[in-house]
Amino acid sequence: MRISFFNAPLYLALKRHTSCIRFTPQGIIKDASPPFLEAMGYQLDDIKGKHHRIFCDEQEVSSAEYQQFWHSLAAGDSRQGRFCRVRANGEEVWLEATYVPIRNFRGHVTEILKVANDVTQRHQESQRQKAVLKALNDSMAVIEFTPQGEILEANKNFEAAMGYQQKDIIGQHHRMFCPPDFYRNNPDFWERLAQGDFTKGRFERITKNGQSIWLEATYNPVKDEDGNVTEVVKFAADITQLVDKANATTGTIGSAQTSTSQIERTAKDSLDHLDEMVKGSEQAAQTLAQAQELVEALHKQSQSIHAITTSIAKIASQTNLLSLNAAVEAARAGEQGRGFAVVANEVRQLAKGSSEAVAQISQVLKDNSNLVERTTEAMQQVIQQSKAGQSRVSEIDAIVNKILHDAQDVARSIEQLAADTRL
Repeated sequence: MRISFFNAPLYLALKRHTSCIRFTPQGIIKDASPPFLEAMGYQLDDIKGKHHRIFCDEQEVSSAEYQQFWHSLAAGDSRQGRFCRVRANGEEVWLEATYVPIRNFRGHVTEILKVANDVTQRHQESQRQKAVLKALNDSMAVIEFTPQGEILEANKNFEAAMGYQQKDIIGQHHRMFCPPDFYRNNPDFWERLAQGDFTKGRFERITKNGQSIWLEATYNPVKDEDGNVTEVVKFAADITQLVDKANATTGTIGSAQTSTSQIERTAKDSLDHLDEMVKGSEQAAQTLAQAQELVEALHKQSQSIHAITTSIAKIASQTNLLSLNAAVEAARAGEQGRGFAVVANEVRQLAKGSSEAVAQISQVLKDNSNLVERTTEAMQQVIQQSKAGQSRVSEIDAIVNKILHDAQDVARSIEQLAADTRL
C-alpha cells in the first residue's frame, strides 16, 4: 500500500509551519495551510474547490501567459519567482513562491504544491528604492566603479556631461576624468571609498574635449550582506554655470569690498577733518567772544572818559567865565588892575584851549564809540555765522557718520555674501 505524500509527516509539518497550498493540475484548490490562509485573509471553506484565479487580478487571468502557466505546471514544469496576488479584502500581496508538480508512481502529475513566503514589505521597499534610483538616473549623471576605481557603467546623463560614450570608458580608471592635481591632493581617495567612507563635494573634472566641468557629486560605497564594498556609485550634477556665476560674483564682491573700504577710509578721513574744523571753529568762537568782551570793556572806558571830558568842559567854561569877570574887574581897577588883567586873559586863553581840546577829545570819543558799536555789531554777526557754521559742520559730521555706518553695514553684508558664495 502506497502512502500519499500529502498524508506523510513531512507534508503535515510543512503545512503546519509554512504557507502552502495544493491544487489539481488544472488549478482547482484542494487544501491550504493555516499560515497561507492567514496571509491571504481566507478560511479554507471560502476557497476549497475554487480556481487559483481568485488570487489574481482580471488582467493576469485573461492573459495568454496565465493559461500557459497552468499548462506548463500540468506538464510537470515547476515555476518559481515573485508573484503579485490579491487578498480577500482586495489588497495586493507579493509572494516569493515555488510551484512544484507532484507525480504519482506512473509519473503523471496529480497535484500542484505551492510553497510561498509573503515578501510584500520587502517588495514595496525594493520598488521604492527602484523608483528613487530611476529618478536619480533620469535626473542626474550616474557612474558605477569597482572599489578600486575602474569604470563599470555610466548612464546617458553622464555620457552627455562628459562627452564620452560608454564603450570609451568601460574598464578605464576614474583618473581619466581628473585634473593632474586631484590625485596629488587625494592620494588615498579610492582606499577610503573601498573602506566604506562616503564622499561628497564639488569636484572639478575634465571632459573628453579637455574643458573643465564642475560636478556636485556623491561617491556612495555599496556593500554586500557581509559588509564588504562591492562597488561605488557616483551621483553627480553639472554645476559649471553655477560655479562660473559664483566666480563672477566673487569678482564683483571683491570690487565692491574694495570700493566699500575706500568709502570707509574717505568717511573716516572726512570725520577727522570735520573734527579739526569743529575744534578750529570752537576756538575761533571763543576768541571772538573774548574780543567782544574786550570791545565792550573799551566801550565802557570810552563812556567813562567822555564823562570826565564833560566835567573838564564844564570847569573850562566856568574858568573862562571867571576870567572874563576878572578882566572886567581889572579894567575897573585901572592901572592897579593891569597885571591882573593880563593874568585873567591868559587864564581865559587856557580855558579856551581846554574847551577846544575837550571838544576834540569828545569828537574822538564819539567816533570811537561809533566804531565800537559797529565793531560789536560786526562781531555779533561773525559769532552768529560761526555758530551757524558749527551747526552745519555738526550736521555734515552726522551725515558722514551715517555714511560710515552704512558703508560698514554694506561691508558686513558683502562679507556674508562672499561666505555664502564660497559655500
